Amino acid sequence: MFKKALSIPYAIFMLLFVALPLALILVYAFIDATDGSFDMLANFKELAKEDALGKVIKNSIIAGFSTSAICLIIAYPIAYYLTKKEFNKKGVMIGLFLAPMWVNFLLRMMATKAVFSVLNIKLGMGTVIFGLTYEFLPFMIMPLYNTLLKIDKSYIEGAGDLGATPTKAFWKVTVPLSMPGVISGLTMVIIPSVTTFAVTEIMSNGKMMLLGDFIYSLKADSLNMAAAISFVLLLFMIASMAISNKYDKDGGNGGKLW
Repeated sequence: MFKKALSIPYAIFMLLFVALPLALILVYAFIDATDGSFDMLANFKELAKEDALGKVIKNSIIAGFSTSAICLIIAYPIAYYLTKKEFNKKGVMIGLFLAPMWVNFLLRMMATKAVFSVLNIKLGMGTVIFGLTYEFLPFMIMPLYNTLLKIDKSYIEGAGDLGATPTKAFWKVTVPLSMPGVISGLTMVIIPSVTTFAVTEIMSNGKMMLLGDFIYSLKADSLNMAAAISFVLLLFMIASMAISNKYDKDGGNGGKLW
């Protein structure tokens, strides 16, 4: 009885700030803004008429996948190296990678923009990807680190006993077993990358838009169209989570060998 009572504040919070906003997105996404009638395709048809949407989707795909790939390339060696360090040194290094998250991200983006201005670097897609990578790199490092740390070292030792070189053991054992962390990290990076708007605004001086910027620009004029795009992104997030769960059926203890 006491445990149920403790769960009531959490249930109220989830209802007000998770379930209710999602329900409002669904309602606005399928209501025609012109006459208030229920129409599942009206807002999506209006979106198809938006000339800027194609370029926004293209920019979002480029920025999202580029950011995810760069974060993975940088984060995997870092996470792998951290699993090999002693605990005291490991704690310091993890703290250094997480330290930027203690500073407001707007301040970090403004400071990064100032550095680019001093170096006379033109703001655009490249600087936006840099800002997104800087912002979301820790979200790639931590799932990879947690997954690599849980891999049973006896698999690596067994591969060595069977004649595999360290390099071959890495690619045939470590990489497959770390796939849950890879998928989880990609999910945690790509979705916020394509839906952010403050980073894009600062790091491109408002010259380019991602889906987050497009939704933000629509919310004043057409809340229904903004909800329609949000609904599509919600479906994409659900699909990403389903893929992540498929690769992590063992509760994050590692993937499967080839």
